[in-house]
Amino acid sequence: MTSNLFTDWLITINNQMKKKKRKNLLFLDNAPCHVINQDLSNIKLVFFPPNTTSKCQPLDHGVIHSFKCFYRQKLVKHIIAQCTLAQTAAQISITVLDAIKWIEISWKNVTEKTIKNGFRAAGFTHSSSTSSSCAIDMDIDVEADIELNNSDNLLQQLDSLLTHLQIGGPQLTAAEFVNIDSCIPTFNEWDDYEHLETYIQVTQDDNEDEEEEEVLVEQPPNLSEVLKMIRKLHFFASIEQPQLHNLISDLESQLTDIYLDSKAVKQSSIIDYFSYC
Repeated sequence: MTSNLFTDWLITINNQMKKKKRKNLLFLDNAPCHVINQDLSNIKLVFFPPNTTSKCQPLDHGVIHSFKCFYRQKLVKHIIAQCTLAQTAAQISITVLDAIKWIEISWKNVTEKTIKNGFRAAGFTHSSSTSSSCAIDMDIDVEADIELNNSDNLLQQLDSLLTHLQIGGPQLTAAEFVNIDSCIPTFNEWDDYEHLETYIQVTQDDNEDEEEEEVLVEQPPNLSEVLKMIRKLHFFASIEQPQLHNLISDLESQLTDIYLDSKAVKQSSIIDYFSYC
């Protein structure tokens, strides 16, 4: 994140709130990229006290941890699946599209209860009386215990996956793997445009004397080839994993519908036009 990107995002949100005639209160930490030189009509910014982000920010109370557990599970399962064909670690490929899909799925798996508990643990609670405050505190304690159990279960699932994977170096525990990037800053004051221009210029200079290499792009299979793969999956399920039959049948049904729709849709030609006249 950079200050320019953050400012652009904030202006966009402010414009949306203005159209909806809503006003928002936005809490921020003191990251260097959160320097705002814009007057915002519908958003009021409130900054946490210095060095209190881990206490005041709801995301740090289980939300990020839950998301990372789900994401790391997707990553490890992908690597395990690729290991069935790859001979070396260099042959295991992870694309940006893979990461985007895992991010979407992982965020959807973070429950509403986890998010609410994060806000409560950070102190975002409302109480009208002492008795209601005590009741809320008891609810927080109970839900915190539940959330801790859920977190432990996620780590246990990830631990069981990691036992099947060791590319090099010491074996990581699930907790170490989830927190492996916790110390990496999420902000950057690098001038992206200036350095991007420099990078492009250097890259062009380096490639002037080099022959252009043909880039091999993997082409997706067509529908007919995919339907043949489905038949192989059915055979696999029959021999190895019968419980997959229903899932494969549902996938086959959807692919067949797509195939039939593609055959039914034909582009009209000028001959078709005159045939109706």
